[in-house]
Amino acid sequence: MIFDAQKCEDEKIHLLGLVQPIGFLVIIDREQNILAHSDIPATAQCVYNTTEIVGKRVSDVIVEEWKELNLQLEAALQSIEKQNTLRFSEEIMLGDTAFYISVYGVNDLFHLEFEIKPLYKSAQNLSFNSHLNTLSRSSDTLWQELSRIISELLPYERIMVYKFNEDSSGIVVAETVANEQLERFLGYNYPEFDIPKQARELYSKNHLRFIVDATAKPTTLKTAANREFDLQQVAIRSLSPIHLQYLQNAGFKSSLSISIMVMGKLWGLVCCQHPEALHVDLQQRNLALTATHYAAAHFQHLKNEKRLVYMEDALNLELKIKETILLKNNVYQQLKAYSADLNEFMQSDGFALIQDNDIHIFGSTPPRMHIAAFVDAIRKHKPNIYLSNHHHTDSIEGVKTSFKEFPGIACLPIIGPLGFHLIWFRREIETVKKWAGKPEKNYTFDEKSNSTVPSPRTSFDVWMEQVKGTSAKWTFRESHFIGRLRDLLQETLLKKASEISNLNEQLIEMNNALDTYSYTISHDLKNPLSAIKLSGEFLRSKDNVPDQMRKRMTTNILDGVDTIVNMLDKIHEFSKANVFQYEPELINTDKFIEEIVIHSKERFSANNTTVFCKELLPVCGEKTLVYQLFLNIIGNAIKYSAKADQPFVEIQSYMENNGVIFVIKDNGIGMAKEELDTIYEIFKRMSNSAGFDGSGVGMAIVKRIVDKLGIKISIQSNLGMGTEIHLYFPNHNVVSIQK
Repeated sequence: MIFDAQKCEDEKIHLLGLVQPIGFLVIIDREQNILAHSDIPATAQCVYNTTEIVGKRVSDVIVEEWKELNLQLEAALQSIEKQNTLRFSEEIMLGDTAFYISVYGVNDLFHLEFEIKPLYKSAQNLSFNSHLNTLSRSSDTLWQELSRIISELLPYERIMVYKFNEDSSGIVVAETVANEQLERFLGYNYPEFDIPKQARELYSKNHLRFIVDATAKPTTLKTAANREFDLQQVAIRSLSPIHLQYLQNAGFKSSLSISIMVMGKLWGLVCCQHPEALHVDLQQRNLALTATHYAAAHFQHLKNEKRLVYMEDALNLELKIKETILLKNNVYQQLKAYSADLNEFMQSDGFALIQDNDIHIFGSTPPRMHIAAFVDAIRKHKPNIYLSNHHHTDSIEGVKTSFKEFPGIACLPIIGPLGFHLIWFRREIETVKKWAGKPEKNYTFDEKSNSTVPSPRTSFDVWMEQVKGTSAKWTFRESHFIGRLRDLLQETLLKKASEISNLNEQLIEMNNALDTYSYTISHDLKNPLSAIKLSGEFLRSKDNVPDQMRKRMTTNILDGVDTIVNMLDKIHEFSKANVFQYEPELINTDKFIEEIVIHSKERFSANNTTVFCKELLPVCGEKTLVYQLFLNIIGNAIKYSAKADQPFVEIQSYMENNGVIFVIKDNGIGMAKEELDTIYEIFKRMSNSAGFDGSGVGMAIVKRIVDKLGIKISIQSNLGMGTEIHLYFPNHNVVSIQK
């Protein structure tokens, strides 16, 4: 059992304060006060007039003959601040030794990094442009070409291109070895803890890291009050003792790593290894870094090209589906015809389409009953999109049991009353995974710290792992397509739902029109029918009817029949049409209003009601509909005032605003103000109308007529005190009123 174990990923590798003995580091503030420095090699000590330089200004400790160096330093610092230069480097001589000096800013401090220039002659780089041209023409062999080119630029025995996986483990995707006796690691996997999280973060910021000799003792920063400094930008910084031991266990003393950055993220590394100590010239390292960045940019370009092709293919399939489903009512049924296309595009083994109890399958799929159980589980979890590549412990309940042979699942739920599920399946692929050593962490007990600390693994012999229960992974290509398909189908269902809603509204309107038509017939034909009935009964009951009386009665009957015929025609035309067109005519209202009053008094047994008809002006409109309008309003006035102590109805008209206003006023039962808003609803009767004949249709008919003919209506009423209705008839020549 391990107690108080230190985790490798917790090590603060950027704060170790260790520098390789191939140069030295000086850290100064903006006033050029020296805050820290590493051991200064003997070849460079001639620059300073003292060995105790921490806390002093640079100009105070540099000997007179090196004042030119101080002036160069000041110029470099000004250039960095003025131009915001990331790094200023040049070659200088300190005594008899050549150094590369690099000056750069870190927060509010400046680092002066001195690296001894290697004595060996650098390889000629006349062919570097040719290397870049080779990379620009590469596609599938890009990383292998990069490893070959780096091997020509740098004298390491092994060059590997290492790609990070989603779980932060890695795999070697390209390799070049200068020594044929070396073991090959191409295709081998490395565990995540070989390059812990904080190391990956440093690789994302500082794209080149190298160690000359893993066995050499590093120098420690000398600071005031044991102050810590962040050395992540320091090229010659030393590495963690754990990693240095790791290199030695792997059989190497020297290594160099270059970050492969794709879309701003760490995609992988170029890993260079050598069995002996090796100090590679700064210029050669920079060439390798440039080649790696160039390859990464080309890799991104190739990915973008593939994405464009995929996007075009996806768009073509989406358009095919869209053209079909938008023309049909049942989206689910139409999608069945695209099962093969959807299966092929997703590169799946099988496809299922499920709506309620209907399960349509294509290709190789699990049994229908298992699919149904999975859909039930998905409904409980309600994910927008569910993707599974293997049986993780966090998979939704029932996946492993139901889809044992199909660990690759992509499920797209389409939500809504007409919704359904699309599911793609990928079969299990049994693989053998090769590891460069068994992927397990080792720990040892450290007596100094009295704790258990991480220990680098010692074995890199191939270790085989048989992997079961996994499928080919769903990539960005497939997950992106599912997202686009979801938007397309969800939008289509919304449109279909909107169309159905509109159809329902039209159906309701047509039903209302039909109701209005039928109830108008039964309601408004009662007056002329009553007149016909009374005239007919009179003629039948009298044997010797005077000619003048007979003529009057038959005229009433014929007029009533004409009124009924006209009303039937107009009501039918009026009810079925969205646009009611008519030729306006000047209608004399006095005659038919008088008839309406007589017939209404007879119909509602209101002979005691006094009706005052003042000036009745002609109005402009359609004769039959205007007749119906007054029939309902005057009829209601007479009916609901019939039981008053001294019932009366007053009808008058006057000219106003280039039109005619009619006022119908009664002293009937009136209406409560809070009920006026609902007076036009069909079958709506007022709360105080009990004991009066009626069906609640009259005012609904009134509303449809005034809307069709462009007449304005207003109603004022008080409960128990009567009602007053104003009708405004505009004078116009042509009328075409929309619903």
